[in-house]
Amino acid sequence: MSAKVYLPEMNRDEVKEAVAAGAVLLVPVATIEQHGPHAPLHTDIDNVTAILLEVAQEVTPDPVTLVSAPVWFSNSPFDVERYPGGIHIRDEVFKAALNDILESYLRGGFKKIALVNGHGGGTEWVVPEVVRKLNRKESSLWPEWRIPAEAQVVTFEYFALLEVFAGEELEALRSNPPGSDWHAGDLETALQLFLHPELVDLSKARPGHRYRPLKFAPHDLGRNWFWQYILCGYPPAAGERGEVEAVSGDPTLASAELGEKTFRLAVKTLAEFVREFAQR
Repeated sequence: MSAKVYLPEMNRDEVKEAVAAGAVLLVPVATIEQHGPHAPLHTDIDNVTAILLEVAQEVTPDPVTLVSAPVWFSNSPFDVERYPGGIHIRDEVFKAALNDILESYLRGGFKKIALVNGHGGGTEWVVPEVVRKLNRKESSLWPEWRIPAEAQVVTFEYFALLEVFAGEELEALRSNPPGSDWHAGDLETALQLFLHPELVDLSKARPGHRYRPLKFAPHDLGRNWFWQYILCGYPPAAGERGEVEAVSGDPTLASAELGEKTFRLAVKTLAEFVREFAQR
């Protein structure tokens, strides 16, 4: 029987038991935005949430691991007039809301919280601001309350994690050159083909913009995020214009098989992280 790991589906007593057991809480955060003419708007948040739910099933009960309700809304860089359905939200509003969500979990007794980013789009800079503030044990909701000293909140972008800690395995799965996926390319599309093939129309998929690889500049999905922390502000090189706008990468290289293999690699790598995090 599958363990109950999705927080919104649990009753209050079940949550209390999980908290008492020292549960790790995984918080998926991303956005709703266009993913080309071929993939659904929910691609970012759906991919990361599905991965985390599988991770929680994989590791529970050692350690008990839960997945919170997804944080669906963060800023998207795309023009919502041109691509309706996407969300623009002010950074200060997003940070305040995210802070209050996390403080609520901390006040409820969770001591190990990992925010897992499935979007990027600038949020890789904003989310750590909230995490650092919480790790200073400062409460905005309850000024008289101090966040427990033993509580830990961490954040990472899951593709960046794969790039760093499972890079060779990830590269071996792909049949494309570097500079191949920043947005709605082979990997993001492949995950949706695996998770929701009925929502992907590969007949509409066309290659998008590709960034030219440089030694010190980000040029692919994982490198886009973690390389920015190594060399802040260093822009990618100009690239090759694609057949469609607002897609970076080549979704025509996506397949359900690639999606499943990427999904399994992500689950394996994140499960290893959760087990280590629980012991810190």
